[in-house]
Amino acid sequence: MGTNRLAWSFVAGLALAASASAHSGGSFEAPGSLVSVSVEVAGQPATLYPASDGSGRYYVEARKGCQYLVRLNNRSGERLGVVLTVDGLNVISGTRDHRPGRMYVLDPWRHATVRGWRTSLDEVRRFTFVDEEASYSARAGMANSKMGWIEVSVYREKRRWVGHPLRENSAERYDDGKAEAPGEAAGRAEGLNILPPPPAAAADAVEAESQAGGKRRARSYPGTGWGSRARDRVVLVDFQPDRTPAERMTLRYEYRKALVALGVLPAPHTHHDRLSQRDRGEGGFALPPSW
Repeated sequence: MGTNRLAWSFVAGLALAASASAHSGGSFEAPGSLVSVSVEVAGQPATLYPASDGSGRYYVEARKGCQYLVRLNNRSGERLGVVLTVDGLNVISGTRDHRPGRMYVLDPWRHATVRGWRTSLDEVRRFTFVDEEASYSARAGMANSKMGWIEVSVYREKRRWVGHPLRENSAERYDDGKAEAPGEAAGRAEGLNILPPPPAAAADAVEAESQAGGKRRARSYPGTGWGSRARDRVVLVDFQPDRTPAERMTLRYEYRKALVALGVLPAPHTHHDRLSQRDRGEGGFALPPSW
């Protein structure tokens, strides 16, 4: 294929952006220069904790059984393409695509919300925190070294145009579906990869193994599961990205105990560390005898 080939992409519906305010040493937003990223867990903005090693990554707490979404905010006057991968898989194609891969397209100064694995132009399967063994990647036989990673790659458009932040420009065309080029509908079958749901038998086996393994394992690790269906309509648009991303951001999610072990969150203070109390000469209160 030639390098001038046009790549089919998606433009997401509009959504309110999560606020970006400081909270307990973190923030509600990863502020990229072109695109900022925020996460909402169980309907609430999630705190993003910056890594202390200078890597630029952010950590977010996974809560087992809770649905989550990723919110993307175009901070520029350019139309941008955003490739979003979760657990090493492109959230649109469900595969480890070669760059640049399938992407969402954000109009200038606009927002988009990604709620799950895309199964069609009309539906997604909601992102849900589950144990790693029950994740979509594992159940589809595509577990990889990026489990627990949310990665964002931002691409500029080769044929660039800009918009004013105070003007409603092309976004309405995409939202109402009137921007499709002649003959575009006929190409949808080739341009869209549908994620196959994990086989029911395999899902039952994974669930049984997960329950049995819970008795053996002292610690479990999170992944992103194949959640419930949700209506989330998008349309195909024509977008020709640059060869390399202009910006990358990485978010890592773990259960709270792991975030404490990694030093991202402070260890909970305990009143049962009697040795430390004795060493500091601290007093306490009398407790009922246990025998």
